[in-house]
Amino acid sequence: MKAITMKKMINCVAVSGILSFAACQTMAATAQQPTNDAKQSKMSHDSHENLTDSQVIKVVSTANNGEIKQAKTALPKLKMDDVRKYAQLMINEHSANEKKGQALASRLKLTPQVSNTSKALQNDSDQVVNKLNQSSSATDKEYMTNQVEVHRKVLMTIEKQLIPNAKNAELKTMLAQTRTAVAKHLQMAEQIVAKMK
Repeated sequence: MKAITMKKMINCVAVSGILSFAACQTMAATAQQPTNDAKQSKMSHDSHENLTDSQVIKVVSTANNGEIKQAKTALPKLKMDDVRKYAQLMINEHSANEKKGQALASRLKLTPQVSNTSKALQNDSDQVVNKLNQSSSATDKEYMTNQVEVHRKVLMTIEKQLIPNAKNAELKTMLAQTRTAVAKHLQMAEQIVAKMK
């Protein structure tokens, strides 16, 4: 009788041990999920990255050069007159802003430095350029749709990251002017896309 009871107790202890272990494993796996989600959230929202003025100037430069490259890639394929004018405007205005940024960086002795924000913008721009290079038809609409997306992202980056992080007063002024231009470019792009539908 005692042997049977003892055997049952050992089995119970073993089973409860296995169940406890399984429960712990499940809890550990569940506990890790939010951290992975948090990591992904941080990666997709590097909007809280603290930037130096050197990194801020690099983000502006990346945005300018991205716009120029996108426009130069699209221009030979574009058919609609207002879309061609828009692409040329992007080349002209972003080239002028890039020169202004370089002159300011030189005057303030800032060496542009790469950040997660500038890398993300560069990656976005490269994807747009690759799509435009591969596209053989409907380039006008594709280019303009991308311009709406890119300008929205750049505008948000300027407002939520660059202006709050910039320390130098001249740099802040340049960013405010760039913000105005980008907002205008976004509005123009949205109007052109609306006409295409």
